[in-house]
Amino acid sequence: MKVTQEIQKNPDSANLYFKRGKLFYQHNSYSSSLEDFNSSKALGLESVEQSFYIAKSKYHLEKFSSCKRTIKKILKEEPENSGALKLLADIYFKKGRYRKSAKLYDEVIRNSEVNFPEQYLYASNAWNSMGNEYGKERSQSILIEGIEKLGDVVVLYNELISNFMDMQDFDSAVKYQKRVIEISNRKERAYLKLANIQIQQEKLNEAELSIVKAEESYNKLPHRIRNAKFMREFYLELQLKKSVLK
Repeated sequence: MKVTQEIQKNPDSANLYFKRGKLFYQHNSYSSSLEDFNSSKALGLESVEQSFYIAKSKYHLEKFSSCKRTIKKILKEEPENSGALKLLADIYFKKGRYRKSAKLYDEVIRNSEVNFPEQYLYASNAWNSMGNEYGKERSQSILIEGIEKLGDVVVLYNELISNFMDMQDFDSAVKYQKRVIEISNRKERAYLKLANIQIQQEKLNEAELSIVKAEESYNKLPHRIRNAKFMREFYLELQLKKSVLK
């Protein structure tokens, strides 16, 4: 590693240890990264960025208590630091403290200048993991909030539909699956998923119609796509579902 040679020439350079620490971190060498970050700190480098790397290295090494102490120092300086809040939420989630984790993920969403779908997924998963009715309802509402803020993000719809299915709220699952069909360029799989929900509702006539639409969408695809292995497998699944309904 070139930076190691530079350190040998300049062993008192905090910046070089920090630079190498980041390289170790990028290569998942967390013990080595933590050692270098501690060296750069001992040589006088102090920054929120370095503290965050130290916290992340500790997290990956499962030094959770020490990681939390580092995070709290960051939050004392920057109370709305979304990266630090998210890392703290991750720790509480790993420890099974889902409510505390969920609230922190909610804070991440509120404090981020730009939101991403995964932030809503993390929060939803934490709320859902509480296992009670309030947690499940909050899990759904955070996903709906994400859709309202970010627009028609299919991954958020899919998670929301999965939540409704777990609660056996099939009507809501159908409602949002139909929205997925509306926004999808490729509709064959979305129609098949709708059919599966309708089968669980025991609305077999509606399921048959969804299967027909799935097959129509499949038949509109170019031959080269229909001939792909994963699409041949999809078509077999479609035909199996069709035969079961008959």
